[in-house]
Amino acid sequence: MGRDTRRSRLVIVALLIAAFTLITLDYKTGRSASGARGVVHSVLGGVEAGVTAVTRPIGRTASSLGHPNRYHDRADRLAQENAGLRRQLADNAAVGRMSKQLGELRLIADKGQYSIVPARVIAVGDVSGTDWTVTINAGRDDGVDVDKTVLDADGLVGTVSSATAHTAAVRLACDPGSRVGARLERTQLLGAVAGGQGPSTLTFTLYDASYRVQKGDRLVTFGSMDYVAGVPIGVITKVTDVGGLSRTAEVKPFVSVGTLDLVGVVVGRPAADPGDRLLAPQPVPTTQPAPAAPAAQPPAAGTTTPGTIVPGTTVPDASTAGTTTPGTTTAGPIRSGQGGTG
Repeated sequence: MGRDTRRSRLVIVALLIAAFTLITLDYKTGRSASGARGVVHSVLGGVEAGVTAVTRPIGRTASSLGHPNRYHDRADRLAQENAGLRRQLADNAAVGRMSKQLGELRLIADKGQYSIVPARVIAVGDVSGTDWTVTINAGRDDGVDVDKTVLDADGLVGTVSSATAHTAAVRLACDPGSRVGARLERTQLLGAVAGGQGPSTLTFTLYDASYRVQKGDRLVTFGSMDYVAGVPIGVITKVTDVGGLSRTAEVKPFVSVGTLDLVGVVVGRPAADPGDRLLAPQPVPTTQPAPAAPAAQPPAAGTTTPGTIVPGTTVPDASTAGTTTPGTTTAGPIRSGQGGTG
């Protein structure tokens, strides 16, 4: 029993000395491959790499099984970030579009000297054919009141039919009960435009039946209790004869009801009638230029044309006609006013 205890102590002491020796050698040699640590690494490094290559996929699989929602959460987070970026791009596009519309509306208001309140169409009313209205997000608190003219960058939209503190209903010009005083651009003749033919067609009736209406004539409001003057209405597309008189016509409005967005309510009338200033300039018809005349070609060298004088020749008179080439002779000095060669 005493011998076993002594032998065990010797083994423990020997192991401690060996460990201390290895630690000392490793400290002195650092990470050099020539040290004891390098020898051990060279022996066991391949085994370590092989074990790692085999166990790493297994560890990842076990980790994914232990946390099944981790990748789903990451996918959901990326989807939310993508949706947020898309909303931001859409918002930027909407802001740019609204800025453009506001600038165009401001331009038409400046041309007509109108004071306007901008508003957006937020709802469409009953458009069953008996009532055409839209709702805007401006009301009495913004200065909007009943019978105020409503326009957009293209022209006449309608008039305010009712208003609350923050909203208003607009009766469109195509409403069957709408009737707008109008003036022809070309002849300055007066008439009335009425709705009832749908959103894309109005009816114009000339007051004076002794005058004629022509296709392509444009109309603006001439001003009344409900409408300010000078707002573009539309262009005549078809003339209807009534009893042999062309005083009724179909009108295509400049404003498209289906794309209404930003509008302006006229809260201040201009001091003078704007006339036709708000109408877009008519396109100038292009004319084809006349074909240019071909350039005259110079005569070839050594040839003459009838009626020309070649230097070194005489001009024949009637007495020598028929004896030389007409208009030329081939010898002698130039002698003016003499006939023949004597």
